[in-house]
Formats: sequence, C-alpha cells, structure tokens
Amino acid sequence: MFDAPHYQQLINQNGVRVSSDAFRGKVQVVTFLFPYCNTYCPVVATHLVGFANMLAGTPLAGRVEVVAFDVDPGGTGPRQMRAFLHEYGWNPDRPDWQYLTGTPAQIRRVVTQGYHVDYQKVVDSGSGDDAPSAALAVAGSDPQAIVANPLADQAHVDYDITHEDVMMLVDAQGRVRRIYDQADAVGKMRLLADVRALLGGAR
Repeated sequence: MFDAPHYQQLINQNGVRVSSDAFRGKVQVVTFLFPYCNTYCPVVATHLVGFANMLAGTPLAGRVEVVAFDVDPGGTGPRQMRAFLHEYGWNPDRPDWQYLTGTPAQIRRVVTQGYHVDYQKVVDSGSGDDAPSAALAVAGSDPQAIVANPLADQAHVDYDITHEDVMMLVDAQGRVRRIYDQADAVGKMRLLADVRALLGGAR
C-alpha cells in the first residue's frame, strides 16, 4: 500500500477550502467522480449515499468520511458537484461527504500522481462514433449500462472523462489500505464490514 497524497486548499461542493489535514485521524472512503457521467459514477454515488446514511447516528459516524475528487476540474465545479450529489440522494450541505475540486494541475497531482488513478478527456469528434461508448470501453465498463443523469442531459456536453473505476479505503494514519477495482460493484454492507475491520471491529 502507499500513503495518500497531501494537498492544501482544494475546494468542496460548497466552495469551502479543504486540506487533507481535515481528515487526519479518520478513515476515508475515497472515490473519483465525473458529474456528467451516466454510467458507473451514479451507481458509486448511490451506494455511497446508502453507506453514509447507514453510518449516521452510529459511533462510526464521526470516524469515517467520504471523499470524492472531481475528475473534470476544467469543465465542472462546485455547482455541478452539488447538483450531482443532490440528484443521487445526498444533501450537499452535510459535512460527512467532501466532493473536492481545484485547478486541473492540482487535481492531476492529487488523483494521478497521488492516488495513481488515471483519467482523460475524450471529445466527440463528430465523426459518427459515440464518444461516451468509446470512453467506456477504455474504462472497462459496459457501454450498454446507462444510468439516468439529469445534470448530464441538461448540459449536453460533447465530451466524456474516462477514468479507472476504483474506490479506496484510507486508514486514520493516511495509508491506502484497500483498493476496489470495481467501485460500482461495492455495496454498502461490504464497505461497512471493511471499514469496521480497518477500525478493529468497531461498531
């Protein structure tokens, strides 16, 4: 495993500056989301909303944080990130989910250099090829598995962001302890069991 990256002054879905120091002593469930995605990102978000809601009111609530990174920092920002979280059942004002963005250079450093997760922009060339389908093939998802995303429907962007479908658990000391290669397949009960194991069986 490896150390999670340190960063200063990224911006969350509410426009508030956040640094990695804010998560010191907490377990982080780390994921990587594209607000205009209509394949696995909405599925990941839905699972994580269920997970976070399940923690609410339990002793684990203050010890676990969901941290997502926007892999489209050049095309989206806090407004789109808030809308994305809201449409999959999350109140963006709740403090236990931080959806973070920054300049393209900042996000590239944290996501690719820090977490070793690659992403790239794929633009529709207008040649008749379906850019999102091509992108999904790169990302390893089923191009037929389309999930409704009203935000994407409204935006009508001519590009997709391909990225690895991964999720990570970071322990309270800032070490990446588990990597899930298919984030969209990780249900809330499995995630809860793994978090409890990481916390020594705490409930």
